[in-house]
Amino acid sequence: MRTFILAILCLWFTQPLLAQRSCATEDAIRYKIKQSPYLQQQRDALEQRLISGVLQKRLLRGAVEPTVTIPVVVHIVLSDPNVVTDAQVYSQLAVLNGDYTGDNPDTSAVPAVWKPLIGNSGIKFCLAQRTPDGDPTTGIVRVRSNHIPFDGFNAAYEAKYNATGGSDAWDASRYLNIWVCNLSNGYLGVATMPDNTFPAAEQGVVILYTAFGTTGTAAGAYNGGRTVTHEVGHYFGLRHIWGDDDGATGGSPRCTAADGITGSDGIGDTPDQGARTYGCPSFPQLDGCSKTFPGFMFMNYMDYTDDACMHLFTTEQADRMRFVLDNIRSSLLSSDGCVPVNLLSNDASVAEINAPLGQLCSTGFTPVVMLKNKGAQPLQTVQITYQVDGGATQTFNWSGHLTSLQQTSVSLPAGATGPGEHLLTAWTNLPNGVTDDAPENDTATSSFRYFTPATLPFTEGFENTVFPPPNGWDQWNPDGSFTWELTRDAARSGSQSVVMRNLGYNINGAIDDLISPEINVQGYDSVFLFFDVAAATQSNVSDAGNPWDTLQILATTDCGFTLNQLYSKWGPTLVTVDTPVLNEFIPKPSQWRRDSVNLTRFIPSGRVRLIFRNISNYENNIYLDNINIVTKKTYPALLERGFMVTPNPTNSLVLITFLQPPADLEALALYNTAGQLLQWKKAAAIDSNNRFSFDLVNEPNGVYFVKLIYKNRSKTVKILKVR
Repeated sequence: MRTFILAILCLWFTQPLLAQRSCATEDAIRYKIKQSPYLQQQRDALEQRLISGVLQKRLLRGAVEPTVTIPVVVHIVLSDPNVVTDAQVYSQLAVLNGDYTGDNPDTSAVPAVWKPLIGNSGIKFCLAQRTPDGDPTTGIVRVRSNHIPFDGFNAAYEAKYNATGGSDAWDASRYLNIWVCNLSNGYLGVATMPDNTFPAAEQGVVILYTAFGTTGTAAGAYNGGRTVTHEVGHYFGLRHIWGDDDGATGGSPRCTAADGITGSDGIGDTPDQGARTYGCPSFPQLDGCSKTFPGFMFMNYMDYTDDACMHLFTTEQADRMRFVLDNIRSSLLSSDGCVPVNLLSNDASVAEINAPLGQLCSTGFTPVVMLKNKGAQPLQTVQITYQVDGGATQTFNWSGHLTSLQQTSVSLPAGATGPGEHLLTAWTNLPNGVTDDAPENDTATSSFRYFTPATLPFTEGFENTVFPPPNGWDQWNPDGSFTWELTRDAARSGSQSVVMRNLGYNINGAIDDLISPEINVQGYDSVFLFFDVAAATQSNVSDAGNPWDTLQILATTDCGFTLNQLYSKWGPTLVTVDTPVLNEFIPKPSQWRRDSVNLTRFIPSGRVRLIFRNISNYENNIYLDNINIVTKKTYPALLERGFMVTPNPTNSLVLITFLQPPADLEALALYNTAGQLLQWKKAAAIDSNNRFSFDLVNEPNGVYFVKLIYKNRSKTVKILKVR
């Protein structure tokens, strides 16, 4: 869309010099596909689906599409977000509504030959009237951010998260999210297409603040609100009118309707066009793709001309957008975001249940709920009642002071339950001592579970059709995107395993956990974890500094409050195939490895849960199978002394084994009888079985000494080498 140059860095005194349009949508998609090539297949499939869908709409044309209204939330993310006024936001919504229904006044400037093609999508837009939680709103969110500018090349994803200096999206299935901010790289806007290239939390459009609306900060040739019109077109499935082929000419296949229907942009009623158009040219304009009158449609919203020279979507562009809305973004149609909230006088609710949630580590629990005053009157008293699985109720009489729409956390009387899956229901009653005006919003529910700790030996081969396995396994998927899943594509044994599909996971650094049941390890000499793993990368494992997919194993003995990292492998240490795999990795039987972790240190805690954590970085799939936790008999000497040196005598290898990883050990040394240092190992060289080794195969027979060097002490053990 537009190139933007900052003359002065301070936002208040910024006078942007706007040159040619620059839209980041296609660049962002190509960047994602370069990282995850299989996304191209998804994009090609979407394109064919849209072409077919538009064809069907053409064949069935006759009935007038009903007008629908989509709720919009505008996130203004700037160092001073107030510089974009409410009036400027209103001006942008007015432009959108005119452009998407073909009612904008400047359709009069469309050449007569194309006036019959002016499209009406039947899509209108409103500023959201209610939040996802049902509270009144203006539909405008202002966030003061020091993270400026945002990088349009990666779809400005940092503008879309509170944690990175942006503003979290509202439920993308119910709202069109528009972020208004400062963009880098000369971009005026970027959008997410209706596919899986970007996660749900990033769906929407991002707009440069000087190219938004028609008043206030809107400046130069792009002060007509058409940047948003253009980007929302991408959001509803439209491509650039020249097809993003970077300058096709008459000899290019892009200039031929290969399927007899579409032109270079997949739309049948837009003339083929060799390249993008800048400025405000006169009509007609011809090129190698459209060589005769009327030429190409440079005044289309999906070209790069100035705002004042953009005038229309075509009928088939409107059909394509409506097909996307009806079939891909259809959840927007049932959103109540445009419906105003009617605040009643006395209306209290349990907005959510914060505890118990998920899997408990004991039978006892203390419910914690979020009490919200959804009424117009201050809330001073209310009854809060809860029950588990429809059983006996417990009631708590709350008193305090909550103004309208204010909320507070409330702890309820403790309860207890047995093993299994459970449902907690909590509700409010008698706000301010009177009947609740809206009892339908009083109640919240949460599911939780408790399982008796598993005993050893413990085995999980993932052969059950239920996932996570029903014996206490759990998973954590904080972004709601790709996560651990059951697969029949590959298995080390049996017919199933679990896989983390990092090849298609286009979020850098995302965490996904597969969590074991709580396991009783009390009373054993030693405990070990064994598991099968298979992994590959798209990148060459010798690439220095590359961010890799990582597999970690963590342990907790206090229900997740403290995590102990036991295992962490990535890149060359994790892969089970040495060469890059560009397509989806499905391991052969020879491409698995058996790994192990010593869990003995957790025996004093009695119980432990293991967390298999994937950290994504755009590489390839990771598989797990045959998770076994077993006990081993420990030598009495190891139990007594905490370490042992074996075998003694030896003919080659000497193993120094510790019962627990020694916290203050600094190094180990091997000496001969002359006091000469032969070998040295740092404490960090300990393996997953709490062992070190010295190899005496090339040393002569005789007496040697292994010295354990601690922070403030040392121990020496004599060993004998014999052939």
